[in-house]
Amino acid sequence: MDDNTIDLIISNCVINLAPDKPTVFREMFRVTKPGGRFTISDIVSDHTVPQYLVHDAQKWGDCLSGALTLADYIAGMVEAGFLGIHLVKFSPWQVIDGIHFFSVTLTGYKLPTQPIGSTVRYATLRGPFSRVVDERGTSYQRGMPQPIGPDTALLLSQPPLAPYFVLSHEPISLDRSDARWSAVLPSQAPCVWQGDFALLAGPFLEAGDDDHHHYRRGVPLEVCSKTLKVLATDGYAPHFAIINRAGQRVNGSAVTCSPDGGCC
Repeated sequence: MDDNTIDLIISNCVINLAPDKPTVFREMFRVTKPGGRFTISDIVSDHTVPQYLVHDAQKWGDCLSGALTLADYIAGMVEAGFLGIHLVKFSPWQVIDGIHFFSVTLTGYKLPTQPIGSTVRYATLRGPFSRVVDERGTSYQRGMPQPIGPDTALLLSQPPLAPYFVLSHEPISLDRSDARWSAVLPSQAPCVWQGDFALLAGPFLEAGDDDHHHYRRGVPLEVCSKTLKVLATDGYAPHFAIINRAGQRVNGSAVTCSPDGGCC
């Protein structure tokens, strides 16, 4: 197939079955038009699949043996050249020997070759995240203008990122009195550990909340009941997959958090 000819690539649990996924990702990027995108569903895992499952023929047919971790799957797409990769849908699938397999639908973009106009020179993170790192490695603190170049301005103007930033020619600072400022604060109440883990699924490499959590894309982070409620709100929920690793119902007592840090 010729380079730069496809507007949209879709698949449903097909890449999972490919032994050489990096080549699949590179070929996807090669044939996608600048400005095109992919939307794919696949089975991923929270842990690296061990060799005894990798070589289990039946588990291959079940779309399990070939599963990458969510972190490796998205990283492979970024390495191929796609950006703005984000979660569209998440649902649990199976748990085998303590490994959680779950279904994700992801979308990502091959950015246009022509950046947007040079009038955009700064980006200010609105929130609700307190801090994020984009896929080019630029870090943003909520409310503080960050100088950016045309390529980064183009990335931040994509649909999954645009609502989280104010793009401007002159630096714009935001504070709590500004309607564009957004935050979701945890409740000031005891929390309970129930076995929940949160996985950031884009479109940021890293992100922080207002309870001192540091999320890295695709890496499970144990969270308590208070944080789980924060991650269920509109600004956070689209970007997180939640799994529960508790083998049975948890009957733990409530924990009071430190005033200088979060529970988790």
